Amino acid sequence: MMLVNEVRQIALSLPGTEEVTHWGKPSFRINNKIFIVIQSDMKTITVKTTKEEREMYTTTDPKTFIIPESFKNMNYMHINLETASKDEVKKLIRSAWGIVAPKKMVKIFFER
Repeated sequence: MMLVNEVRQIALSLPGTEEVTHWGKPSFRINNKIFIVIQSDMKTITVKTTKEEREMYTTTDPKTFIIPESFKNMNYMHINLETASKDEVKKLIRSAWGIVAPKKMVKIFFER
């Protein structure tokens, strides 16, 4: 189980990331583009994803990876931190950052 403080630590370690409140919840952004939101229950995060990635995760493990009704037309999904593996959460956080970060920054970051 990953804790929200670990999520925060991973997110803030990514270049250009800022923590900003979004509807009273902590969100992590780069260039004002959200890639993670910590939900009020402190056990769920919302991450930016691709349509294909979201489909794969939510089909494979629908108790851990959930598409909220309000996000069904957007490429975000909830992750239940109590049931997701730490490695998977870390991978998805980095992937979410890579989707919204400037492409040049992403290339440099992932090549190192």
